[in-house]
Amino acid sequence: MNQKIIAVTIAAALSLPMLAHAEGAYLGANIGRSDLKADGDTRDQTAYKAYAGYDFTKNFGVEAAYVDFGKIKERDGNSSLSVKSSAFYVAATANWPLSEQFSLFAKAGASANRVKVDYSEPGFSENTKENKTSVMFGIGGVYAINKNLSVVAEYENFGKIYNRDGGDLKANLFSAGLRYKF
Repeated sequence: MNQKIIAVTIAAALSLPMLAHAEGAYLGANIGRSDLKADGDTRDQTAYKAYAGYDFTKNFGVEAAYVDFGKIKERDGNSSLSVKSSAFYVAATANWPLSEQFSLFAKAGASANRVKVDYSEPGFSENTKENKTSVMFGIGGVYAINKNLSVVAEYENFGKIYNRDGGDLKANLFSAGLRYKF
C-alpha cells in the first residue's frame, strides 16, 4: 500500500509541467505608481495597465499593453497646468523559471506615447498634444497561484515620452497585478 502511494506521488511530481512557465496566451491588469519626471521634478501618480501576451516557449514571448500614467494637476495663483499621459507598447519578453511557481522576466520593445498638456493663465491658454515613440524596457517577477492565475510585480521604463521647448517628460511605472493564462 505504501509503495503504491509513494509511486503515485513520485509519478505525479515528475509529470507536473512548469505551471508558471507554460506556453500560451495570457491577459493581465496591473495598478501601481508612475513616476513622471520633468526638469528635475518628480510627480508620482496612480497608474493602470492592461495587457495581453503570448509565450512561444517557456523562455520567450511577446506582450502588448496600454498604460495610463495618470494626470498631473497643478495650480499656482491664477495659472493652472494639467498633464495627462498614456502609452501603448509592444515588447519581446524573456522568462527565467526559478521554480515551478516563480519566474523572473525582462522585456524590451517600442512604446507609442501620448501626452496632452493644458496650461492657462489670465489672458493666455495653450493646449498641446504630442505623440512620441520611445524604447521601453522592464523587469519583474511572476508567482503562479495555480496553472492559470499568477501575481505579477514589475518595473518599466518608458524613457522620454514628451519633449517640447527644451523640457523633457520621462516616465517609469512600478506596478503589481494579476495575470490569467489560457
